[in-house]
Amino acid sequence: MSPHIVSRLLTSTAAMAVVIAVSGCAALPGATPVPRSTATATPTTSAPTPAATTTPLPAPTPTTAPAYGDFSGDQLAQICVDETVSTFNPDVTFDLGRTRIERRTVTPEWLVIVPARTGGLDGRSLCTIGGTPASPVIEMASGSIDELPEAQIQRLIRGENEGTNP
Repeated sequence: MSPHIVSRLLTSTAAMAVVIAVSGCAALPGATPVPRSTATATPTTSAPTPAATTTPLPAPTPTTAPAYGDFSGDQLAQICVDETVSTFNPDVTFDLGRTRIERRTVTPEWLVIVPARTGGLDGRSLCTIGGTPASPVIEMASGSIDELPEAQIQRLIRGENEGTNP
């Protein structure tokens, strides 16, 4: 073989090897790149640090009134559930963690909406509550699987159009 052919053959083989290597590194469509770390840990030596000491902090003192007057959110939700549970099927479940409580501009002061599920349908308990935890005043209490539009919720907050549809 002539040296010129050998040189071309080696050059072609090297070019093909580069193409194959580069194409193997290219991401395929839809492939997720896998990060690789090339860093290595270098051990460091340092003097031991003294153990931290903590001084107990005094317990925080509340500086504002509770969010719902004398009530807790849990109390308002439970009062509403207790007042409306009989309006649903016996299989009803309430999602107390998603309760919505709004301060009203009229009395009773609180609008409480507790999501419910009954008969395979989403529903809600809806109450207006005032008074105190020991003696709650419930003006309205209903359970429903009907949608409650935000506009109606806003009217209830303002004390408008209570007990009727828009």
